[in-house]
Amino acid sequence: MKMKKLLVMTLAAVTSGLGASAQAEELAVETVVRGLQNPSSVSFSPAGELTVCDSRGTVVMLKGKEAVNYLSGFDTEFWKSDDTGKKWYGVGPLSAIWVADKLVVTDAGKVDGEETLLMFDGPGKASDGVATNAVGPTTDEEADKGEGNLTGMSATKNGKRVFVCGQGFDGKSWVLVANPETKKLKPLLSADENGIETNSPMQTLMGPKNTLYVLYSGAGGKADGLIVQWDLKTKKPVAQWKLPELINPMGMAHIEGKKFAVVENNWSLTEVNQGRVVTVQLGEDGNVDMQETGVKLTGPVSCAFGPDGRLYVSQIGERFDTIDGSVVAIEGVK
Repeated sequence: MKMKKLLVMTLAAVTSGLGASAQAEELAVETVVRGLQNPSSVSFSPAGELTVCDSRGTVVMLKGKEAVNYLSGFDTEFWKSDDTGKKWYGVGPLSAIWVADKLVVTDAGKVDGEETLLMFDGPGKASDGVATNAVGPTTDEEADKGEGNLTGMSATKNGKRVFVCGQGFDGKSWVLVANPETKKLKPLLSADENGIETNSPMQTLMGPKNTLYVLYSGAGGKADGLIVQWDLKTKKPVAQWKLPELINPMGMAHIEGKKFAVVENNWSLTEVNQGRVVTVQLGEDGNVDMQETGVKLTGPVSCAFGPDGRLYVSQIGERFDTIDGSVVAIEGVK
């Protein structure tokens, strides 16, 4: 199926959104995609092409300097509403990762308990994807409608397991696992069952020796973020690191060893706030050495290192539900 061009998306140098520190001036920051709406996950195809999720129900791919709709037609919903009926913060597919030559996408625009992972062999429509099952309620609580807002995927090197963060009932926070061959999606790791009070898992990353790192954002507007390293065999945490200075970290990318790039979203229900990009070195006994990069962005959400070594970060921009969103590439994060 022919891919449609997206308007107002060009390669351009970033002119705003940087901190004033000297370190920020040393980092080259470039806007590579403009005109996105509430962008989320960033990833790269085997050919090195950037893919990013857009809340209008699309997955966008950067072909050279031109952005196109690689996939379209996903269901969308609004995350919040008030007593007057006003709705805001549109949600579509929230995470997309490449497992070999297949693109796996979370169908996150559906209601909780109906979301699946969809697998694609090439460009086209959401209806072309092969779906896993959805995950319904895991408790007897009335507020538990099942798992939703699926985000933060990662996969094992052999592609036989895909991990994804569930944003369903906060009283039972889950990381889920899917088998791409059987299309079976099921709960795997529960923070609450292991005495971890910080909820909202946002990003998974494979760790050494059959472990998984999970970034938890915590409560909106509070600096209670957390990174947990899970043993995938025992399903128990083996280490935890509090991120007390970061308000709602949402994206994480591996640098080397136990060092990661982390993006702070600084979430608010009513407006987009300025966030930042930092690096964290995870030490012994829960100690964290956090370093500022000096780069500040407007509502940064997700990050990933590209094949060129730059850190690519999606940001919401000045306003929700508009085409203020973009992806920037930052050179020198290490």
